[in-house]
Amino acid sequence: MAEPDLCRNCGKELPPRYGVCPQCGVRQNVPEGYEWKSKGEWMGEPLVHIAFGSDATGRVRTARGIVAIGQRASGVVAVGIVAFGVFSFGVLSCGVVSVGVAAFALGAAFGVNAFAPLAIGVLGVGYAAGGVQAIGWKILFSVRS
Repeated sequence: MAEPDLCRNCGKELPPRYGVCPQCGVRQNVPEGYEWKSKGEWMGEPLVHIAFGSDATGRVRTARGIVAIGQRASGVVAVGIVAFGVFSFGVLSCGVVSVGVAAFALGAAFGVNAFAPLAIGVLGVGYAAGGVQAIGWKILFSVRS
């Protein structure tokens, strides 16, 4: 007879093909991903933080640092699928200067959909806007009028 599966967190026996431990709620067989932090810090934050995948409990890791790189990233320079920072680069990016598929910025946004005072993209929405479809007070350039 096969040995029963045990929870990697609490050690209790799991029902067959069970994805979550009924006792402690920890997801099973989840790859833990990758995380690295530089030893150097500034104002309590690591200079560089790289984080991908999930932690031991199955939660998505978030990179937080001066330079943050990961699925979710938050920092002065943030690079990720979802990025929040002064300078942000990602699919969804928010910051002072943002580049991404959907870019929201307080200063300048560049991407497919750009929303900022200075917005340049396929759809640019802002005070000064440019793109295929530009919506704004000042139109820098536009294919459509």
